[in-house]
Amino acid sequence: MAQCRLTERIIIEKYSSSQNENGFDIEDWTEYYKCWSSYKQVTGREYISAKATNSENIVTFTVRYCNKIKELLKPGASKIFRIKYKDEYFDIENVLDFENLHKFVDIKAKINC
Repeated sequence: MAQCRLTERIIIEKYSSSQNENGFDIEDWTEYYKCWSSYKQVTGREYISAKATNSENIVTFTVRYCNKIKELLKPGASKIFRIKYKDEYFDIENVLDFENLHKFVDIKAKINC
């Protein structure tokens, strides 16, 4: 974890599923928490697979620890949460409480294409 200058606004969204009156599943992402973070580009990798060019952008968002962020540390939370940053959506890959100090949390995420 580097120095923290929390200058970027992010929205953490939570996945929910319900059924409509016809019994079809409705998938919905709702705003869970809005907070300030720092943004750091970790890796930008392009590779060729099956004659298609793919790119992978991994970024780190550092946020302050709080009860809402504590939910992201639970096992399986990366499947039901995502991050919206500057009209881009990021799938959460890993969440780390730096040295278990409960001060800052690093969220590693990959851009959702």
